[in-house]
Amino acid sequence: MKLLQKLFLSILSFLTIQGAVINTSILFLISQPVLLQAQQKKEFKEISKILVKGNRKIEEAAIRNQLKTRVGQILDMRTVREDVQRLFGMGFFYNVEVDQREEEGRLVVTYILTEKPIVAEIAFFGNDELDDDELNEAVAIKPYEILDITKIQGAIEKIQKLYEDKGFFLANVSYKLKDISTEEGVKAKSLQFDIVENDKVQVKKITFIGNKSLKDGYLKGRIQTQEGGLFSFMSGSGAYKQDQFDQDMKILNFLYFNEGYVQVKIDRPEVYVTPDKKSIYITIRIEEGEQFDVGEVNFTGDLLFSEKELYDAIQLDEGGTFISEKLQRDIQSLTAKYGDLGYAFTNVIPRTRIRAEERLVDITFEFDKGNKVYFGKINVKGNSKTRDKVIRRELQILEGELYNETKKRESIANIRRLGFFEEVNFNTSTPENSPDILNVDIVVKERNTGTIQIGAGFSSFSGFIFNGQVNQTNFLGKGQNLGVSIDLSERDSLFNLSFTEPHYNDSDWSIGFDAFRSVRDFIDRFEETKTGGAIRLGHPLAPYLKGFIQYKLDETEAELDEGADANLFPVETINGLTSSLKFTLSYDKRNDRFAPTKGIFSTAAIEYAGLGGDLEYTKFTSTFRYFKRLFWEVVWRNNLSYGLIVSNNDQDPPFNQLFLLGGANNLRGYDFFSIGRKKADSNGELQPFGGEQQIFLQTELEFPLIQEAGIKGVVFFDVGEAEDEFEFDELRSDVGFGFRWFSPIGPLRFEWGFPIAKRDGEKAVNFQFAIGSPF
Repeated sequence: MKLLQKLFLSILSFLTIQGAVINTSILFLISQPVLLQAQQKKEFKEISKILVKGNRKIEEAAIRNQLKTRVGQILDMRTVREDVQRLFGMGFFYNVEVDQREEEGRLVVTYILTEKPIVAEIAFFGNDELDDDELNEAVAIKPYEILDITKIQGAIEKIQKLYEDKGFFLANVSYKLKDISTEEGVKAKSLQFDIVENDKVQVKKITFIGNKSLKDGYLKGRIQTQEGGLFSFMSGSGAYKQDQFDQDMKILNFLYFNEGYVQVKIDRPEVYVTPDKKSIYITIRIEEGEQFDVGEVNFTGDLLFSEKELYDAIQLDEGGTFISEKLQRDIQSLTAKYGDLGYAFTNVIPRTRIRAEERLVDITFEFDKGNKVYFGKINVKGNSKTRDKVIRRELQILEGELYNETKKRESIANIRRLGFFEEVNFNTSTPENSPDILNVDIVVKERNTGTIQIGAGFSSFSGFIFNGQVNQTNFLGKGQNLGVSIDLSERDSLFNLSFTEPHYNDSDWSIGFDAFRSVRDFIDRFEETKTGGAIRLGHPLAPYLKGFIQYKLDETEAELDEGADANLFPVETINGLTSSLKFTLSYDKRNDRFAPTKGIFSTAAIEYAGLGGDLEYTKFTSTFRYFKRLFWEVVWRNNLSYGLIVSNNDQDPPFNQLFLLGGANNLRGYDFFSIGRKKADSNGELQPFGGEQQIFLQTELEFPLIQEAGIKGVVFFDVGEAEDEFEFDELRSDVGFGFRWFSPIGPLRFEWGFPIAKRDGEKAVNFQFAIGSPF
């Protein structure tokens, strides 16, 4: 019997070392004959000694602490069985044996343990696309942990998921264990992951069958899985990811539902992998069905508004095409109406009934208003730099007041509009035993609000041009704006220091100042030095609308170069003091100041120079910017700008205030300051001189290339001119493309502009590099 028992234990020990799962009930059965023998022998009534053997890295005290069997007790099989369970529960042992024997007339019980080995080292082989640090972070197994086969299997799945995200869908990962000797005699293993990456699997073709109403291009443009192309190495397109593809099937269903095809059927896609395992062909069969319109629209349940008011709040119209996106917006709109009355937990359930023969969808909005609630505590979290008050002063809600959904949404929008945070979330919770109270946690994730903007270019007029800006829009975490800008070229230099406090003494008034000095050297013509400063005051006039007033005083000193044409550049007309007052209106409803994807930003400013001083003119400038996310992450960006300067007396406006275009921030297909009215110098050569008016439009599509790396592509069109009088058939225009990397120091812009109707002396292509958004 004992010989068979030892043989079976040896086999079991071998299996456990190879990774087999231990069944503790087997061990109890093995130990049971021994324990029965002990109980059948009447002379061994009490345990005189308990020994623990086999442990090398687990301290004996920790093991004994798990035992209920004690010296002086009568040996009991059930207690010993419980001991074995507790020891296995520690997770450190492959095998537990219990032995009893007589030593000099005393009963000695011995717990014989076989420890699990530790993972002494972790190594990766065959990984070229992912480095060891990335893999170590994914496997989450640390050296000197207890060997856990289940955890290793989980690590393999995580490694494969990493490779799938990189486009290596056919990567194969396996592992092996090797024995390692340690000085302490502890059993140790070397865990080795063997990785066969294989080539990237690229989607070669996506084929739709059965789609008539929604064309291939429309469907392909809206799913995340894309066909590989020439620039796949940059954009990451063509990669096949199962999770992403599963999401695409939901997107396709949504697209059809959003066009009224409520009975669409999309079969499970057929995915064909080529024999070389490098390419995938995907076929998606679609049965569109009929397009449905909206039938009857009704309201039921806890109605707090008249049917007319509820109808006015929704976009779905009886007889119009059933659009699921409109339905979702209607639910939000109706929920907000109830939320504005304090019913934060209103549940609006759209009950739909399909009338197949008539191709109509009847909708009944069922209201469950719940109870009124009040705002409880409002906490701010995640702002390690930004002070609480900077966030709180943007709130439209107060602690203790009745819940209001619209004010809550406006509060979120206001905080996001600051531009200080990558993420803004309002998390709500109800305290226990207080169902009418709603606490709010404002959780923010701060972004780097210090930016460095650098631009470089070359112009036949100014030579090499460098412009840079260091700007901190959240100075000291107080929401203040501090900026320093420098423009340098072979002929020009400009230094500007600005500061703005948007909430002086926590009021709605903003104050600020500017100090500047510029030197412009127009070779063979004149050199101009301008020094001055300005103070500003602003206040909100309406939601999203602010008014500003600015007083500026500067002095201009210009000297004519020897031999220069005094008739072309009458420097005496621009010398002296300029004392001006400027009024500005600013409307800002962008969702983000730094990277807007929707909204409007517009300014209109008029500057009157002539409050004393030597120079008299009036200058008007305006901008209108419009941003809209067209679909997914494609953003349509637009910037329209107009400027006008007129003299306040019989003289011409100061020629140093005239407008010139060209360069990275307006007409990107032309050299810096090369577009505008020209005048002939003393040699008869035409030089960019500037116009009394300017107008230009920039429109562009910005789209993600490598989303994980923050790299975006852009295609653009610019058109504009700077002249005294516009002739719209003479407007200059360009088209171009580029890419932008949203780096820690700001957006790096690499753009190539191509002039339309290029003229003599102009380049066929202009490369522009800058740091910072064009608008």
